[in-house]
Amino acid sequence: MPFLKPGKGRTMFQPDGQPWPAEGMDAPNNLFVRRRVRDGDLVDAEPPAAEQPAEELQTEEPATGKGKGAK
Repeated sequence: MPFLKPGKGRTMFQPDGQPWPAEGMDAPNNLFVRRRVRDGDLVDAEPPAAEQPAEELQTEEPATGKGKGAK
């Protein structure tokens, strides 16, 4: 599926009436979408970078039980 966003200065609605996200979304390959691309209502966009899993975001050392108040 292509990742598409509304063309510059345009507001687009999905076939179900929901607004097309300004940051874009995966679009199905159907007549509606192909026609919107042809007319310039939808344009190719880069999908947002995938977020890193929580384990990779941890920068501090895990607790060892020898912190504040330990004897």
